[in-house]
Amino acid sequence: MAHLGSWEWYPEQDVTERSDEYYRIFGADKALLSPSMSAILPQIHIEDQVRVKKALDQAQKQGLPYQQEFRISAPHNGMRVLHEQARVFKTPSGHIDYIEGITQDITELVDAQKRIRSLAYYDNLTGLANRQLFRELLQHELQRALRQDAQCALLFIDLDRFKRINDTLGQPAGDLVLQTIGNRINSCIRGCDVAALHYEDDQKLEQVARLGSDEFTVILTDIEQPEDAAQIVQRILEAIAQPIEGLGQEVLVSASIGIALGPQDGSDVETLIKNADLAMYAAKDKGRNTYQFFDKTMNDVVLDKFALENDLRKAIEQDQLELYFQPKINPITGEIVGAEVLLRWKHPQRGMVSPMTFIPIAEESGFIIELGTWVLQQACQINHDWQARGMTIVPLAINLSAANFNHPNLLPDIRRTLADLSLSPSFLVIELTEGILMTDAKETIETLTALKEMGIYLSVDDFGTGYSSLSYLKRFPLDELKIDKGFVQDIINDSNDAAITAAIIGLAQNLKLNVVAEGVETTEQADFLLRRGCNTMQGYLFAKPMPQREFEVLLQAGIDMRDMQAVFMVDY
Repeated sequence: MAHLGSWEWYPEQDVTERSDEYYRIFGADKALLSPSMSAILPQIHIEDQVRVKKALDQAQKQGLPYQQEFRISAPHNGMRVLHEQARVFKTPSGHIDYIEGITQDITELVDAQKRIRSLAYYDNLTGLANRQLFRELLQHELQRALRQDAQCALLFIDLDRFKRINDTLGQPAGDLVLQTIGNRINSCIRGCDVAALHYEDDQKLEQVARLGSDEFTVILTDIEQPEDAAQIVQRILEAIAQPIEGLGQEVLVSASIGIALGPQDGSDVETLIKNADLAMYAAKDKGRNTYQFFDKTMNDVVLDKFALENDLRKAIEQDQLELYFQPKINPITGEIVGAEVLLRWKHPQRGMVSPMTFIPIAEESGFIIELGTWVLQQACQINHDWQARGMTIVPLAINLSAANFNHPNLLPDIRRTLADLSLSPSFLVIELTEGILMTDAKETIETLTALKEMGIYLSVDDFGTGYSSLSYLKRFPLDELKIDKGFVQDIINDSNDAAITAAIIGLAQNLKLNVVAEGVETTEQADFLLRRGCNTMQGYLFAKPMPQREFEVLLQAGIDMRDMQAVFMVDY
């Protein structure tokens, strides 16, 4: 239904003839509404009254036609939006004879337009501006900054390890976290920072946007100096870090934030976004839960990482990768009882590339899956070769990444490798972090059970540094806990680390699990651990990670590893 009302106004007598639909639109009683054109003004929204009255006055006194939109309060119908257009008829002498108008109720059309706009410009989950609106706002602000010789800032916010929240608590919980974080970011932004092109809805704070997943952006306007942006970013980091309740358990979230200043870091949308994104990744590299300003050297860093990623993909076929072995020692007998397998990369130009450098690149690119498969196959092949040569062989421990552990080919690949080499699974140890174990409890149990049924030994690496819940220890078919070296290195001087380490050893003993201490470097540390029942150790006190040939020499010689660097201070 068109909801069109018509009217004719004779200004000289101030008499208006109105159609029945006009009265229905205004919810007015024909018998009670004064014929004066100004009789409808009290129903018009207070913010629109001056504008409507001005249009009527100009039509009456100057003969100017008009068309405009305004809001009214209609009895029984609430707030309505009307579109009105009018034209002026004059006598042959130029005197204004009458004014004719059409008034249309366009409330439904306006609502539909708002819904369409909301779908086009706003994120459904958080109500924040989406990528499209964000880009328009940023374009507008960059142009304004260039015209006025001003400065703006773009904040690129990425939540740290958000995927773990979704995987462990489920998507509904993840959605609640995103909504909460979006609200917190909004609350940190000052009113003067708003880069508002669209203002139909006063509740929208469109300088904050969600680009997708766990990425948010903020446009800050009129930044006088970089410190202004840094202060706001610090507020945002502190707000995000507050615990989130209502999810069955307290959830802590942190973020990494990149800052790019416009127009000096980018005078166009694409460049500024790219540079803010680079700065955000630099913040993650610094340890997360922090921020980083963009600087031009970051482009060089990205290019270097890209080149390193390409080289890493060639490393396997060009025989640049090799396995190192760090012995696991029985501290009472000095016997080598196993070894942790560590991946090393000897680059033809760069020399030895640290795993701290290339492992994160492999994880980001997805190449970690191929690397993990290669390490597994090589370790099994080496153990098989030792067996064929009649050497003493020991179990080799392999660290699996989350990507490898969750890959559907993991179990078939291990079965095929063991079968092809006729290798006993008792010589293979799989080490997993607590974070990997807690990713999806049901699937984790199924995978661990399958590995256990093969006869593979299962170890929890870096125990005590991940999740606080210990319930998985009784549910998962585990064999061993490895005490993280971060606890071991200070057990002599730090009572807290000493207490935690002793508790882990006691927990393992009660659960009938083996316990391994990593990072043992002094005889005092070894003494502390042994007195509390730790039966396996690895660390520089005994041996550093070494190439295959050096490790084979130790295995064949049967050297007492206690004599390698030091003798314990107590008689065992």
